[in-house]
Amino acid sequence: MNAGRVRIWSGREWVQAPVASMKEEALVVPNIAAIVLADAEGSAILLQRRDKPEVVRGLLEIPTGRWRAGETPEQALRREVAEETGLEVRSMAGAGRRLEVHPHWPVWAMEPAAVVVGAEGAYPALLVTFACVAAGEPRALPGETAEPRWYPREEVITLLGHRPQEFTAVAYAALAAWLGV
Repeated sequence: MNAGRVRIWSGREWVQAPVASMKEEALVVPNIAAIVLADAEGSAILLQRRDKPEVVRGLLEIPTGRWRAGETPEQALRREVAEETGLEVRSMAGAGRRLEVHPHWPVWAMEPAAVVVGAEGAYPALLVTFACVAAGEPRALPGETAEPRWYPREEVITLLGHRPQEFTAVAYAALAAWLGV
């Protein structure tokens, strides 16, 4: 794979951003994303600020990262949440089942909370988003995330409705889809 470039809208201006490509064809990068809940009732949702030197720095987001080859959805989600927040995933909604379509090719069938793809000016990433309950005290990962904290569910709904520009586009889309906003 070579690095390609694509024109994206930063929220403030159009910029050229590097993206994965193969034979000069820009690719959508598969990512796992987590709507992290403090409890099974979803009374509080973890949000954090983007802390990378990019156009979306400082915006609210949910834990998101590249899905590594060979990982099941649960393995990818647990790893990404732990890396970005220090939290331990206790349960995951939409847990599916392993299907043996061929003795050497097991696949996983899962029902995500939302599927989001950045298109037409957004970063070309495919987010397969799952809701999960996690335990522990959230911590930032400097250079990746900042200010992680639990937001009451109603506050997240209010932010989505009145201040959508506070979120990365993909985090906004995943949360709005899952919450029905």
